[in-house]
Amino acid sequence: MIKTLSVLFVTMFLAAVTGCGSSYEESAFTFGKGEYKFTMYDSTGKKLADGTLNVKSKTSNNVSGDYEFANIYQKDFTGLSSMSGNFEGNINPVEKKVFINTNPRIADSNVFWNMKINKSSLSGEWTYSMFRGTGNKGKIKITKQ
Repeated sequence: MIKTLSVLFVTMFLAAVTGCGSSYEESAFTFGKGEYKFTMYDSTGKKLADGTLNVKSKTSNNVSGDYEFANIYQKDFTGLSSMSGNFEGNINPVEKKVFINTNPRIADSNVFWNMKINKSSLSGEWTYSMFRGTGNKGKIKITKQ
């Protein structure tokens, strides 16, 4: 009985250690200077637009650069007209999150990307924010070019 409990305890311990090891691998994607591909989706998963994001500057945990659309699948989606082509953002390595402001020159009527650092990409939600609140939202994914 004691031997069986010991084997069970060791097995549970090894499973827990192995599980913790794999969660570290989840954050293997590094986001810094370079070119990335982004895709924006609506709330149902339908593609809205895709393009290239170019991180030109990374200092400490801040990033900035520009982006351009390669394809716009839905030309009238709310928030598109306020996206300027320049961005600023920050990386929180402890929480494994990245925040990007797609038009840092204005405070109102703006699209923000809030993403999680995954194993091979960044993914999360984009939100069109206005003075009166959130206007539209969907999903965003960024991968290395």
